Amino acid sequence: MDNLLSCHYYNTSPLRTSHEGSASEALLTEFRRIAALRSGAYVSHNEVIRLPLDPNILGDVKKVAERFYTSQLKFIIIIGIGGSNLGTRAIYDALRGPFDLLSDKAPKLLFLDTTSARMIHDLEEVLGGDVHHKEELVINLISKSGTTTESIANFELLMRYLMQRIDGIEERVVCTTDAFSALWKIAEQKKYGLLEIPKVVGGRFSVFSSVGLFPLLLAGVDVVALRDGAKDMLAQCISDDPNTHHARRSAEILHAEMQRGIAILNIFHFAPELESLGKWERQLIAESLGKEKDLSGKVVHVGITPIVSIGSTDLHSMAQLYFGGPKDKFTMLVHAGSTSSRRVPEQGLLQGLVSGIAGKSPSTIMSAIFDGVMSGYQKNALPFAEVRLPTISPYVLGAYLEWRMLAVIHLAALMHVDPFDQPNVEDYKEGTRRILGSLKD
Repeated sequence: MDNLLSCHYYNTSPLRTSHEGSASEALLTEFRRIAALRSGAYVSHNEVIRLPLDPNILGDVKKVAERFYTSQLKFIIIIGIGGSNLGTRAIYDALRGPFDLLSDKAPKLLFLDTTSARMIHDLEEVLGGDVHHKEELVINLISKSGTTTESIANFELLMRYLMQRIDGIEERVVCTTDAFSALWKIAEQKKYGLLEIPKVVGGRFSVFSSVGLFPLLLAGVDVVALRDGAKDMLAQCISDDPNTHHARRSAEILHAEMQRGIAILNIFHFAPELESLGKWERQLIAESLGKEKDLSGKVVHVGITPIVSIGSTDLHSMAQLYFGGPKDKFTMLVHAGSTSSRRVPEQGLLQGLVSGIAGKSPSTIMSAIFDGVMSGYQKNALPFAEVRLPTISPYVLGAYLEWRMLAVIHLAALMHVDPFDQPNVEDYKEGTRRILGSLKD
């Protein structure tokens, strides 16, 4: 796995066998069957693992992208929330970094997720200064159900503003949704662009579907390399060599830790541009594994709480808790390789204040911090994984995303829960709809 990424585990519990082994073997057999399908209709939820293998999805995305791409394109606005934007944002932020909006590189992705008057206002300010023709903009409304409250509200608010300023802007709308959803039907009537999300593919597993591929392709991301990384990771995780079953091993180790009382998974990225990747994985774990009932219908209230930390920033606020607090956490320490010609000056303005940094690059300093954190986890006998990404690239990101999705599906099998449903999410959605119906503004 080293060309994709590497992972080593420390201070972990002994693995159990019997039931866990049979559950993992059965799932592995199913994964191999699914991978052989490649294309065709998606029938079972587990088939999300073959999205990177499906040539038809990429073909459909390319057709729509060719229709909507222009040489003048400046912004692709993604209107979606949760799984409708977290995977795309994870990849985009990792590749473009935190100051992308200030750079000259175009086209750019802009994300409109939650309902916020300030967010809408600020987006209008950006567009008002930079966008003057319809060819400079694409609006990608993403809602699997087609009825997501925040997304539909944001679309209406933004389009009202744009239609007052830009002629023909409705011709620049693409809707990504389930086939024949309520949104799909309206989009057909209005002749918007349309991209289908396979019915069995839930939002948190949809990054390799049109949900992620379309906006990323328009923004210039190498989606072929992204898919190749995922394909290669899948091939390793289902190969005949058990030493390459990285997703299964990750799931079995974390399950053993949960069995002995670990309740929190700390996803600790040592690169600020990977924060959105951590948030994508946070949703993946929370919604897939946090369950009231198991597969038999028994009330179990199981799960592990994922949190996201960023190194080295959060060491200055959370390290005391992580090292000295309750031993209820398993930590994934994730380091991404990078190179830079920049060096701290040998004769700097603050020379001598901090020893050891003169002549060092930012990546060398971060590597030293990462290794120091690892030594702290070892000293305190805390369970953790050391994950090293060779670089931050579409290929490596594709491998990482596929690895984590496979691992979560494996872990759900060991926990005897359904990783693809989220029935309790409806508790707040039903309440929101009821309250909105009774409010006057």
